[in-house]
Amino acid sequence: MNNTETLAKLNDIWNTYRQARNTGDKKKANQLLRNYIDVFKLQDPKDIKIFVDNICHSVWDNERMPGLNHPSETPDNNNIIQHPLFKEIIVPDLIKEYNNNSALHMRWIGQFEQFFYSDFATTQSFLNELNIAGHFDTRHFYEKSFSIHQDQKTLALLLDRMAQDLNYYTHEVPIGVLVEPDFLNKEIKTFKHYWQKCNSKNIWNQVLSKWELIAEHWTLFVQQKDQFDNFENYLKIHTIELD
Repeated sequence: MNNTETLAKLNDIWNTYRQARNTGDKKKANQLLRNYIDVFKLQDPKDIKIFVDNICHSVWDNERMPGLNHPSETPDNNNIIQHPLFKEIIVPDLIKEYNNNSALHMRWIGQFEQFFYSDFATTQSFLNELNIAGHFDTRHFYEKSFSIHQDQKTLALLLDRMAQDLNYYTHEVPIGVLVEPDFLNKEIKTFKHYWQKCNSKNIWNQVLSKWELIAEHWTLFVQQKDQFDNFENYLKIHTIELD
């Protein structure tokens, strides 16, 4: 950003905004943030990209950046991403970089899942821009990112996301499993596919074995469920401990 006058104006708005937030003056802070965004959106797209990349690095990659003294730097990591900033500055850049097949930005999109979950309209517009039908699927972005660049951090996030789903499907054991055996087995197979590429496989060994044991007996139970009162009864008769 070469315009010294504009830079000084942005600095002044941002610093005043931070002061208003720190003193709890929400109305003033919101108006200042609105002013900041309006001015910033007029800047060179290259400066906007630098700003977005620095914020994402700071928040998602734990890379400490300097305080926001100009728009190519990043504010501190204390609730720096307010929703208007995310919606109007960050999202448009993420769309561009997704369409440019940037693995890093695809991973960041997945990490912004809570922002997308909190704003249905923005999320649907975002997905439409990417030609993605349906709902926001964090796993999709991690898988696509990893297919482009096999980064271990992305892989760890992907495995963790899949593990959350598998734990949800199986959290009612011994009462039952929330999905059909074929789907559960397919999900475990997919997890193992990525797990094989992980540099720290051992951290998943125990829970993976548990999922596989659950899947094995859930499959057997469903195949012969007429012979048992329920899944819990099946496990008891076969003296199997799964919980």
